[in-house]
Amino acid sequence: MVNPMIPSRNPLEDWPQFMESVRLRMEKGREAYGDRSFLRPPGELAGEVEEELLDVAGWSFILWNRVRILRNAIKENHE
Repeated sequence: MVNPMIPSRNPLEDWPQFMESVRLRMEKGREAYGDRSFLRPPGELAGEVEEELLDVAGWSFILWNRVRILRNAIKENHE
């Protein structure tokens, strides 16, 4: 049986697309803020990373709740 959670192809094929997305995001930041981030002290950068990780965790919790609601609705429709 095929596990739908495991890609049927090499997941690293998407690495270049991922890196291009990162590059575009950095270019967007450069347009808005210039290259000042490269001059910021490491402690400030670590604080920025911590804040971003908290955002990711928060958005993940929101998505997790939405997926649970959808999963429960699908389950109810199939019972």
